Amino acid sequence: MSDQGYWKKIFGVEIFKLDYGIKSFLYRFLKIKFPKLKSQKNYWSDRGQVYMDEVLSSGYLDREVFFQDMMIKELKGLEFESLFEAGCGFGWNIKRVKDDFPSKRVGGVDFSLPQLVNSKKYMGPYSALVSRGDATKMPFCDNAFDVGITVGVFMNLHPSKIRDAIKEMIRVSKKYIIHLEYDELHSTQQLVGRRAFKTNIVSHDYQTLYQNLGKKVITFKSHVDFSDSFDKHQKNIKSQLTDWESFEGPEKYIFMVVAI
Repeated sequence: MSDQGYWKKIFGVEIFKLDYGIKSFLYRFLKIKFPKLKSQKNYWSDRGQVYMDEVLSSGYLDREVFFQDMMIKELKGLEFESLFEAGCGFGWNIKRVKDDFPSKRVGGVDFSLPQLVNSKKYMGPYSALVSRGDATKMPFCDNAFDVGITVGVFMNLHPSKIRDAIKEMIRVSKKYIIHLEYDELHSTQQLVGRRAFKTNIVSHDYQTLYQNLGKKVITFKSHVDFSDSFDKHQKNIKSQLTDWESFEGPEKYIFMVVAI
């Protein structure tokens, strides 16, 4: 199914939910998988119009903030004056960085114009260099920022593009790169199965990608390392999750820091 018009409705049901159900059925009972999307620009052009309102009202971020907290804690131990996010969306992460590090120069890049428009609303008076661009060819000069981050973004990149995106992260980042991304080699078989039929989610072996480019991974953690902390966090959540799909737990991400 094309990603154009993905969020329109048929008889009151969003096309993406019908698409999800069909692909899930075909995989579960016939082991049929569809090719991963080569480009998600149309997908996020559509979804970006509603994504901010969806996640802000669903209770999703009360759970996702656990991973954001991990990133902030790591940043507090690093020396840096500037940071950018590849796939900054509506600005949730970069606004948090400005909250915790108000003196730092912060930027972001995203190819979804609706997401960037929403970022202006969400971030309000915060000063951040937010640009429209592709993660495989970012509109920043070499060593433009001390730190580059991604949070659940590169898992949307087709395998044919991930190496170029990694090389761009290295080019733009001067000191460190921090990733919170999906790596099925360090997930659970249950989640791997749940995601196997999804054409918009891709697993990449980030450790090998960076090592092959001569870069050193100085921190690597998986759900094995932070599951207990996530469970404690989840017990303190007061909001109800109203998202149509259940929240995937700590196994959804690996946490990795690369020294440039």
